[in-house]
Amino acid sequence: MRQADRAEASRGVSRENTAVAAEHGGRLDVKSIVLPIPHFDLSPRLLAISRYLPRVLLVVWVLTLPLEFTKTYFPNQAFEVSRIVLVLCLLAFGAQIAIERGEVRVPMTMSMLGLALFTVYATVSAVAVGSVQGMKTAAAMVAYVLMMLTVFNWTRSHADHRQVWSALAVSAIVLAAVGLLLYLTNSYIWNPPNIGILRLNATFHDPNIFARFLGFAMMTMVLLAADLQVSARQRALWVAAALATALIMPFTFSRAVWALTFVVALVVIAMARQRKRALALVGLIVAIFAAVAVIDPSVLSRAALLAQNLESPFKNRAFLERAPWLSFLSVLPLDSVRQYLIGSGLIMFADHPIFGIGFGTFSQSLLGPYAGLVPPGVDDTASHTSLITVVAETGLLGLAIVLLAGYSFVRSTWRATKQSTAERALVLAPAIGLLVIALTSQFSGRFFEEPYLWLFLGLAYSAQAGLDGSRGYVSESRSR
Repeated sequence: MRQADRAEASRGVSRENTAVAAEHGGRLDVKSIVLPIPHFDLSPRLLAISRYLPRVLLVVWVLTLPLEFTKTYFPNQAFEVSRIVLVLCLLAFGAQIAIERGEVRVPMTMSMLGLALFTVYATVSAVAVGSVQGMKTAAAMVAYVLMMLTVFNWTRSHADHRQVWSALAVSAIVLAAVGLLLYLTNSYIWNPPNIGILRLNATFHDPNIFARFLGFAMMTMVLLAADLQVSARQRALWVAAALATALIMPFTFSRAVWALTFVVALVVIAMARQRKRALALVGLIVAIFAAVAVIDPSVLSRAALLAQNLESPFKNRAFLERAPWLSFLSVLPLDSVRQYLIGSGLIMFADHPIFGIGFGTFSQSLLGPYAGLVPPGVDDTASHTSLITVVAETGLLGLAIVLLAGYSFVRSTWRATKQSTAERALVLAPAIGLLVIALTSQFSGRFFEEPYLWLFLGLAYSAQAGLDGSRGYVSESRSR
């Protein structure tokens, strides 16, 4: 096909997409950008490989995302297996564009624009203040934005989405098995615990991040198993993943994730079309969690410790002398470390309200100009609350961009669930995953650096734009 023919075909696709969007007002608008590159004639075998490779690479990326411990095998821990696979995905997508299609599909939504704008702003902010950590994070965000677009372009059908979700289910089951083995043998893979109890982190660096993974895997599997009409084998896989994660989550001892996952479970029940089925699955999950808590008293003692931590008022003199208005922190359900980190971030914001202290400089600032805010005996300077991190490091400007992007995404998701009934479950599943990430990042940080954030965004935009083969997959009836 000549370049002109390909461009005309692309315009035809764009007109068709526009017509579909007009007919189904809830669908996301998509722009197909035709790149001015020469066309290469491929043999049928190479063409088949070009079309099959994305499915394999995307599944491999999902399966390798939890393998954070592999960074210990690389110099300076700069790489891990999933990042290498990400690079391969980006190279494959670029090659596919160059030799086959010559076009890139981009979701035309304010949230996508906001994400791109914040990435640029974060990069400029990090460079302006000379933050090495900020520049590393910004570079990772650029790569993740490109990967999000790759996921968006590679998942155009129900089959594509089911394959990705099945890969996540397999990943969750395997990680649950690894966690169970580590618990039974009282061992760990890396980054041993330092608080006197074996908090499972499996292949992740942090037990809280492992708990987050279990939380969004559990909740997305509940929604998909309840609403998406698939084969019995596929549904059994999703149910098994949800129950396996419920068995292991107590041993992460991540109290915030426990509570927030329960909150998200209520949202899943409310949003599911098959509410009785979703309620039954959530009931099984709660029963498994309760059984584990009865069998292992340390789970209940960890929950009791949370109540004791929350009884202590906020007494940091350095804060109260500098900013008496921070006394409100004493009424928040937070431990003393998170209270001090939030208070520090708010003081940084008060000192630099417009542009913040600079992207990626939170910890550096607590070791430098704000060192007097660190309580005696505390060496934790990493922000645990992503919203406070955004406010402190990027100021009102960064916060406005993030809130605009978030509002736009919620709005487009709601419209898609109301007006694109056939794709409802596949629209809601990544949104539920994003909700778990957004909530848990307020207690364990790692929001923009979270690779699953960008995976779910790509899947969400793809589902909101409309999928091929939409009929016959999603149940139309609602259980009352």
